[in-house]
Amino acid sequence: MNRRSLRLRLLGGAALWIVLALVVAGLAIGWMFTANVERSMRAGLTASLNRLVAQIDPVAAAPVRTDPLPDPRYETPMSGAYWQIEALADGSNWRSRSLFDHVLETASATAPGGVERFSTLPGPADQALSAMVREVTFNSDDTQRRFRVTLAEDRGLLDESIRQFGGELVLALAFLGLALILAAWLQVQMGLRPLGTLRQGIGAVRRGEAQMLPTTYPTEVLPLVGEVNELLTQQQKSMEFARARAADLAHGLKTPLSVLRNLAADMKETRDANAGAEIDEIVGEMDDRVEYQLRLSRLRMRTPTHQLSASLNDTVNRTIAVLRRTQEGEELDWQAKLAPGLKVDIDPHDLMELVGVVLENAAKWGKSRVTITGRANDATAELRVADDGPGLTEDQIGRLGVRGQRHDESRRGSGLGLAIALEVVALNAGTMHFARAEEGGLEVIVRLPLA
Repeated sequence: MNRRSLRLRLLGGAALWIVLALVVAGLAIGWMFTANVERSMRAGLTASLNRLVAQIDPVAAAPVRTDPLPDPRYETPMSGAYWQIEALADGSNWRSRSLFDHVLETASATAPGGVERFSTLPGPADQALSAMVREVTFNSDDTQRRFRVTLAEDRGLLDESIRQFGGELVLALAFLGLALILAAWLQVQMGLRPLGTLRQGIGAVRRGEAQMLPTTYPTEVLPLVGEVNELLTQQQKSMEFARARAADLAHGLKTPLSVLRNLAADMKETRDANAGAEIDEIVGEMDDRVEYQLRLSRLRMRTPTHQLSASLNDTVNRTIAVLRRTQEGEELDWQAKLAPGLKVDIDPHDLMELVGVVLENAAKWGKSRVTITGRANDATAELRVADDGPGLTEDQIGRLGVRGQRHDESRRGSGLGLAIALEVVALNAGTMHFARAEEGGLEVIVRLPLA
């Protein structure tokens, strides 16, 4: 996908923010879950610690029973639940059976002033213990006894719960992220769909299937549609204005040229024949130039993105039907061999102009037969027109299509026909070649892109 794609930018931005939001949410949820679990553990340890402190008998030789707490884990060695009571005066201690012969190192876990403190201690079998440590003091008969009471649980159980929750949370957030990214993709697809429809509408205008874009687009796209329609309107008006002015100019010159031609004929008959002939030649050249520009103004200007369609078979057959009614065409044998369904990428009017020029030239020079063949060749359509006329030399063939160039001054015509045909072919991304035909005359090969 193109990095300049608007779809890629929108999807990339949405995916980035979704991932960042889910990461932040995952970290926050994980932190809150851990804090809540630890808070619950502390509350449980504090409750059990209060019960254990309540069981202490400060005047007895053994200040606590062997089973002061009802939880059976305190009676099972290495079970993960432990308690320990230390006499601070002589260092003697009493422990739960679950500690077996292990003594908890609690001196560093005591807060200054004997305040209760939650900390992590090393336990038996390399266990990490979450411990609640409190120093308590008993006064009786002028005797004071101080004890350090510790209640601990294996932190591995807490960490395992946190790890399991974290794994499940990551999986849930991953599925949520995929769902959100899919929703963002659908939203982008639906949001950009009007642009695709707009592109199709512009394509229809470019192909000549529509004159303007419809106004059924969303509100956000309507200003762009309005600007495009305004541009199309202005372009059409400019083209019509230019063609109208060119036609007016050409038609305006026709009458003075006709007058000059008549004056030249009069001079040749009554006055200076040489001057009249020179004026007549100049007037003829001017008339040819006007005719050339008029015919060019009728061609449809197009860009490389224009897509058009015209039937080559229908155009050739219609042109042959017209030429058969002319003085030159009715005496010829027209042989047309066209592959079925040949459609070319060209405006129908331009194709009629092109085929008309080529076939008229063959009718003018052919003696008895004109052969026309058409076939598809890869992505192009190839039209060959050959006559059995006198033909041309290689030098003359090389000069064909030069505007105003005539190879036989005795024949009528201005020599502009093939020049216009070359203009039409160049305008529509085609090629045109000339060669000597097998019949002896001229062969014209025209290649145009298939529709």
